[in-house]
Amino acid sequence: MIVRTARWIATATPFRGLARAVIDRLRRDALLSADLLPYDVHRFDRRMWVIKETDVGTRLWCSLDERAISRPILLDSYERPETKFMASVVRAGDHVVDAGANIGFHTMHMAALAGAAGRVDAFEPLAYLADALEASRAENGFEERVRVHRLALDERAGVLRLRHAPRTANFGGGHFAPNDAAPPDHADVVVPTARLDDVLGDAPCRFMKIDVEGAEPRVIRGAEATLARGKPVILAELHDRQLQIVSGMGATGFIDQMAALGYGCARLNSDGTRGSRLARYDEPAPINVVFDPHP
Repeated sequence: MIVRTARWIATATPFRGLARAVIDRLRRDALLSADLLPYDVHRFDRRMWVIKETDVGTRLWCSLDERAISRPILLDSYERPETKFMASVVRAGDHVVDAGANIGFHTMHMAALAGAAGRVDAFEPLAYLADALEASRAENGFEERVRVHRLALDERAGVLRLRHAPRTANFGGGHFAPNDAAPPDHADVVVPTARLDDVLGDAPCRFMKIDVEGAEPRVIRGAEATLARGKPVILAELHDRQLQIVSGMGATGFIDQMAALGYGCARLNSDGTRGSRLARYDEPAPINVVFDPHP
């Protein structure tokens, strides 16, 4: 009733700009209200999701109420440099890993690039995102080339609390929770964890995308045998503050960790190519980088 009244004001009075702002605020308040949520945000609900045919040729289930990931995908503007880089690296028949797959834009793209002879191991611990990921896998007919793992990669197998923001318009940002109470609009959920080395076994891996909100060094510690065996190219995020919170080291520490494993670090350019080499990074803004094995 309140939203309908605000809409009437927007069309029946000269205060259209103000009324539009009121409508936007009411809509956000409704999305954040436990009593007025239009759907269960803890599950994949096709009433509030649509299939998007992406500009890389795959089909993806996207949420109509999510702004950080689904909306850019719907507008064909999601992570363009990363998408171009993957297209330049992943080849037919490759075995690749998507750590932090979310709803699966990059998973489906890499599955298309790897082809029927390739394989993608996609890791997504949040149930409603993994549900959407599996729905997109079926939509593309990729059941044989994409394996969805409903767990978080870490340095050891077990369980951990994952903090996310289910009552906001951002499905990204799920991260291992510190030992404190969840802030407003956030929730903690217990998820299983595993080491990548244990999941893959002796399987080869040529490329890894790691976007796990500061847990990247922990994922690498659980994947050292995989890196030593296959020397995969790695696309990862450097977020100094988040790395310190989740992994106990900053971005420079992560670069040093990778250097000890035989990897050099380079910025990812806006055109999807490798940029300047990095030996350290302590700026607050997160950036994506490429880790290449030394020859």
